[in-house]
This record gives sequence, structure tokens and C-alpha cells, in this order.
Amino acid sequence: SELMATIQDESERLNRFVGNLLDMTRLESGNLRINCQMNDVGELLETALRRASRLLARHKLQVDLGADLPMIPTDAILFEQALFNLLDNAAKYAPAGSLIQVAARRVGERLEVSVSDEGPGIPAEQLERIFDKFHRIADGDTRPPGTGLGLAICRGFVEGLGGTVTAANRTDRSGAVFTMSLPLAVPATPAKETSAQA
Repeated sequence: SELMATIQDESERLNRFVGNLLDMTRLESGNLRINCQMNDVGELLETALRRASRLLARHKLQVDLGADLPMIPTDAILFEQALFNLLDNAAKYAPAGSLIQVAARRVGERLEVSVSDEGPGIPAEQLERIFDKFHRIADGDTRPPGTGLGLAICRGFVEGLGGTVTAANRTDRSGAVFTMSLPLAVPATPAKETSAQA
């Protein structure tokens, strides 16, 4: 029924809200544990898209995976959450029925994953500030509900994985494009002093 669907939507939104607060606490306390293993990019994207399927139900979705994508050394949970937050952001700001595109490709020794939408885009002076905690683009009463933490967490997680995330406005039409760029080489981990041989 419609009431049950509303209850489910609101409970999922509350779960995301609490999850965001917990994720931000982990980031700010320096308590972000990274479990780096080789992962299949297609599987990571599939998991994030499946988790975001209800959020994206009112949009058209196009997924473009580059040919021969390599395995990537990353923390699957952090990667998927960062991508989920970008999908959540696109679903919030892009109008119903518009197209959200997810693309992954290899660029040199890096993997680039982009999420493009057909929303209003981002004011030029806010392209960097949108990754700040609690920063949200002001647009009167039409602003979707949220914490203003999703993009800050996305950046924190991606940087924790040795990567970067950037925002830009599309050049082909109205809309924003967010790009996560992650290294394909295993990040160097400092040798523990306890492992040094006498």
C-alpha cells in the first residue's frame, strides 16, 4: 500500500541519516579502518547501484563500463558508500524522468568513475564548497531533505583510499558530473616497526 511504501521510504531515509552521522564520526576521529583488497570494478558498481535502486526508481539510468576494466585495490565498503552517496546526490537534485549516467574507465594508472545528472548544475562558486560538511545549495523551498554530509563523506572516503573526487558542470547540457579518481596501484603501507628484524 501507499502508506507502507511511505513508511519504508522514511525508514530508509532515517537509516541513511544515521549512517551519515556515524560515517562522519569515523572520519573526524581518524578511526577509518581501510581493508584494501583487489576488487572487480563491475561488481562494486553493481552493488552500489542495487543499494541505490529505490532512490533511482524515478530516473532513467545508463551504465557505461569501459572495456577491460582492471581489478582495483580498494576497500569495497568505502568505495561502494562513496559511489552510493554520489548516486543519492544525483537522485535528489535531478528531476524525475531525467537521465543519470554512471561511467567507469581506465585513465593511465587510475580508475575514473563518474556520475552525471541532468539537474540544475552547481553554481561556479560552490563547486568546491559542496564537499564541505553541512553545505547545501540553497534553492528555496525546493531543496530536498538531507544532512549535507553525503558529499563530505564521499570525499573523506575517497581520499582515504588514496583518490580524489571532483565536481564540475556538464558542458553538453544542464547538469553536474562528479568524478572519483582512484589509483590502480596498491597503495604503499609503511612498514611496522615491530616487523623489523634485529
